[in-house]
Amino acid sequence: MIQVSLDTSFLISFADPSRPHHAIAVDYFRHCLAQRIPMWISVVAAGEFEVKQPVNDLPLQNFRIQPYNLPHAIRAAALFRSLRAESSHSSVDDTRRIIINDLKIITQAEEETISVILTEDANTLSKIVARLRQANAASVHVLLLKDGFTPGKLENPDQGELTLPPPAT
Repeated sequence: MIQVSLDTSFLISFADPSRPHHAIAVDYFRHCLAQRIPMWISVVAAGEFEVKQPVNDLPLQNFRIQPYNLPHAIRAAALFRSLRAESSHSSVDDTRRIIINDLKIITQAEEETISVILTEDANTLSKIVARLRQANAASVHVLLLKDGFTPGKLENPDQGELTLPPPAT
């Protein structure tokens, strides 16, 4: 069954009509509702969202709330070790920040067999996932809002986009 995890940046874009990718976030939300695709919000993402806006502003009745539990913590440590071994150029401070936020959300998706994380975060979360996938430490995929609404990628995140030749003139 297809399931998605919504990270903090997705929630921010979804909740704020002035954000550049708001419409795309809304399209994914509506598509997931229509297709009955479970949308998970980690308590980690909910806490980050709450810093600037009440999480109760979100339509929580449409989401599944994902607690952070001991199996998640154990797997996060394993992924942390994988990242640290893979990259000797990262500073301890950077890695510490990663495990506190993004790595926990990634770990929860991995541990609960959620195949896709919807995000606007092209700078951190998506790069961490790419590094973990390259090290064969994770299988979760990231769909970036900046890439537009591509609902087919929820079911098959590895699929390429259909490129059509320009019309003949």
